[in-house]
Amino acid sequence: MAPTTTRDAVEAPKIEIALTIILGKDYFEHVEESGKGNDSELKEFLMETRLKAFDWIVNQDPMHLDYNAPNLVQRFLLVLFYYQTTRHKPWRECNPPAGPQMSANSGFCYEPFFFTGEATSTIWGDQWLSASHECQWAGITCQKMQPAKMQVTELRLSWNQLNGPLPWEIAHLSRLTNLQLGDNMLTGALPGSLLSDSLELLESLSLSHNQISGPIPLAWIESIHEGITKLTSLWIASNRLTGTIPSEIGLLPLKELRLHDNALTGDIPKEVFKQSSLWRLNLGTNDLAGTLPSEVGLLTNLEYLEVNSTRISGPIPSEIGLATLLNEITLSNTNLQGTIPEEIYSQLENLKFLALNNCNFSGTISSSVVLLTYLEWLHLANNRFHGTIPNEIEALTGLRQLLVNRNELTGTVPVSVCQNLAYTDNWRYLDKLAADCLPNPETGVPVIQCPSDCCTSCCDETGLCLAN
Repeated sequence: MAPTTTRDAVEAPKIEIALTIILGKDYFEHVEESGKGNDSELKEFLMETRLKAFDWIVNQDPMHLDYNAPNLVQRFLLVLFYYQTTRHKPWRECNPPAGPQMSANSGFCYEPFFFTGEATSTIWGDQWLSASHECQWAGITCQKMQPAKMQVTELRLSWNQLNGPLPWEIAHLSRLTNLQLGDNMLTGALPGSLLSDSLELLESLSLSHNQISGPIPLAWIESIHEGITKLTSLWIASNRLTGTIPSEIGLLPLKELRLHDNALTGDIPKEVFKQSSLWRLNLGTNDLAGTLPSEVGLLTNLEYLEVNSTRISGPIPSEIGLATLLNEITLSNTNLQGTIPEEIYSQLENLKFLALNNCNFSGTISSSVVLLTYLEWLHLANNRFHGTIPNEIEALTGLRQLLVNRNELTGTVPVSVCQNLAYTDNWRYLDKLAADCLPNPETGVPVIQCPSDCCTSCCDETGLCLAN
């Protein structure tokens, strides 16, 4: 039973009943075992926040909602969300007003635009747990309806120092389409309820740059199988996820999949490469293995492919040339090998960024590189390329970085490439050029000749590089 309250002895039990009808009859009695293990401290915290949220709704909320108020459950869920995400410290912005200001509709808080590394975020609106309608609280967007019937559709609180577990109860915000909670300090496991029939309208889920741990929930896989999710954007990068990537993710209508910088293991499922709607795929910096499958050619809308810093091996399939919209390919720090497919040069005319450094590639640098007329970054360092740097590369006048050090290349850096190092209006176009132009300690002759002041860094076969 919820705690004793000072409000009308009849109204409080009715409010409790109204909440438990939605959240479960024992909701205020004990915390569910699922996902909580034997962490008694966490269970105690979760129960404490439930009771605090109930007490606020009954005794502190200036709105004094009745048990049959259409926004009672929604308001309770958001109050609970606040208490659970302030486990160790308050939010950075938009905390509740204190004292006499509690009953005021003022307390407007605003956080200007800023770039978080993956997204631009803005927080504005009234302070949380203030007297205004919850749809006016900062970071919340609701359907434009009569105030009494407004339902939350978006919750955006990135970069706001949220800390503690992400409440599973958020799934009862059934009209939610966009949940952006990246760049915070959220902990614990991913709630299975985030992909469920309760949140079947959810399209965008962003939880990157938190401290979330554990595997991708089995409940998500079941929901995907049942076809009850419309998710098109999934960002859970830079967390502590473990386990494998379920093949069922390939059944989602995703446009963006960002799972990089975690501790995921196993092979990358081929099904991931069958999502023709994908325009961005980032699985890098994980302990993933397997190969880059030929199905990558099915990603006809893909613009960004990043599988760097993994253990994938084998060659780059020639079918990659079918993904003609590719703008960036980042496959560095992997066990990939073989030659660079000619299809990359001849079919990926939009390519601006090609990073294949620190792999096991061999062969020559093809003169067909000249076909990549928009290329800005070419990173081929620390491989086994041999031959010379093709003179045709000088035609890439938009090139800003050329890294070819720690290979088996010989000859001379083309003079015309060096001319792009010249300053124009106090701005140098080609700002980084690294080659093996340090003199050999035994012969005193560099492997590659670099015209005076051309290479910004000269390196040797040991990896030592000195800036010019």
